[in-house]
Amino acid sequence: MPAGLRTHARLFALALALVNVTGCTAPAKEFVDKIRTESAEKCSEGNQAACHTIVQELGKTKVAIESTAPIETQTPACNAGKQDACQQMAVLHGELSTWCSMGNTQACAAVNTGPWPANWDEPALIDAAKMSCLAGQFKPDSSTCQALEMME
Repeated sequence: MPAGLRTHARLFALALALVNVTGCTAPAKEFVDKIRTESAEKCSEGNQAACHTIVQELGKTKVAIESTAPIETQTPACNAGKQDACQQMAVLHGELSTWCSMGNTQACAAVNTGPWPANWDEPALIDAAKMSCLAGQFKPDSSTCQALEMME
């Protein structure tokens, strides 16, 4: 997994831990707003990782942070026939589509602009990604496996 994706996976785990620990004193909404504001500021300062950060409130005490950075690298790999890249892209697209339906404008922008792989069967690829997570082909703490857990 590239360093940037590992960083986002760690941020995601940290966000979940922080919100779960401080759920009574700092609602997830406040945390999401804070992270979105900080990401926007860092992005405007030229921090590309921050520009690719999408934050979503999943409940009163649960927050998810996802990176759209893989879209630029995994889409060409998927179009070239690399199945693990296609699986990861399908899960990311499914996750962001769900967040878009919840009113997350950043997720909607990512879903609508892509670039996403051409001619793919997203439901079948998501099922294949689930099997890859269970078989250990994707590490349990990968953003793909974590996203699948939350999508269920």
